[in-house]
Amino acid sequence: MKVAKSKVVIFSVAIAFVSVFFFAYAIQAVYPAPQYDDVCDRGIVQKAIVTEVGCLEAGGRWTENERDSLNMDIWGWCDADYTCNEEYQEARKLYERNVFFANLGIGIVLFVVAFFLGLEAVSSGLMGGAVMLIVYGSMRYWGELSDVWRTLMLGVALVVLIWLGYKKLAN
Repeated sequence: MKVAKSKVVIFSVAIAFVSVFFFAYAIQAVYPAPQYDDVCDRGIVQKAIVTEVGCLEAGGRWTENERDSLNMDIWGWCDADYTCNEEYQEARKLYERNVFFANLGIGIVLFVVAFFLGLEAVSSGLMGGAVMLIVYGSMRYWGELSDVWRTLMLGVALVVLIWLGYKKLAN
């Protein structure tokens, strides 16, 4: 029985999307993201902090008097969550880096495995899913990477794709 090309394409696209969601949620299930409330305790209701000394003692950051766009004075104020927010952002950066490497690793392995599968619809779907997983992981962490790392990543990806193309697709 001959399967229509459109069914093969739709089947491949379905495998691609489901594989991305599967691996993304598997990573989240095994390695959950840090939560703001785990780092910053919001359970304690504090009175307003109106002095720089009190603010710094509470782990906050004091902002001096400023002038707004109407040239009116804005009195100094305290960002009481400053220190714990900085700790949360550091934990979040570490998490995003680790998720990036997990997505990258899984995506590369999935892509290579998919190249060697015999059934074209499954192979194409998994390859598409691998590419989307790598893109998804990269998008989550791209802003934290330096231009050098971005260039190196893209260069390695390009070399691997060209090599696999010559190895498997050349007739």
